[in-house]
Amino acid sequence: MTPFARHRSRGFSTAEVLIGTALSLAALGTLYSFFQAQQKSHATQSTYSQSQTITRTVIDLMTREIRMATYDPTAPGALTTSGPPNCPGVEQGLVEATPSKIHFKQDLNGDAALSGPGEDIVYDVLGSQIRRTDGAALPIPIVDNVPAGGLNFRYFDASNPPNEIVPSGSPPQLTPAQRDCVTKVRVTVKANLKNPNPRVSTPVSSIAECEVAIRNRSLMNF
Repeated sequence: MTPFARHRSRGFSTAEVLIGTALSLAALGTLYSFFQAQQKSHATQSTYSQSQTITRTVIDLMTREIRMATYDPTAPGALTTSGPPNCPGVEQGLVEATPSKIHFKQDLNGDAALSGPGEDIVYDVLGSQIRRTDGAALPIPIVDNVPAGGLNFRYFDASNPPNEIVPSGSPPQLTPAQRDCVTKVRVTVKANLKNPNPRVSTPVSSIAECEVAIRNRSLMNF
């Protein structure tokens, strides 16, 4: 009988083991880089969403309040009525109007006074903060991380199409006669948040914009 010949099995060489290890590490490195990039992208999107929420919330607040500017249901009321020649017959509740500040009044509770909550409102910007002031109370910051020009107001009259009323002078602002003719206000709010990616110095920026008609002066829009 022919004896059974047992073949010796050949193992992996050192070079093959090193090559396999290197390939495995490279694959793991690629997966880690992909996972890290996805994490950074998610963090950036989350920061952007947060920034958008902030600007949209502020725009909604401004829109609700500016829409009621110059409201005065009583006669005689708390506000003075404008006379000729410019836009006569409107309630003079728009007290100040500049590219970065708006001050307006309205008699929301109809008591012929302007001492109630929300009846004497100022929105302005100081440094990197947008502030809201209600009556004699101290200004309250409502948005941080606002860049230069991050709060902007533009004013329009009742023409069809509307004409923009541009503040002039130094500092630029609308005159009392121009303020009497404002029926629409376009509000723009910008905010910057720190980029969650430490390698990127550019902040995550968001912008919200809305055009609101002053209801007491633009009834044809409703």
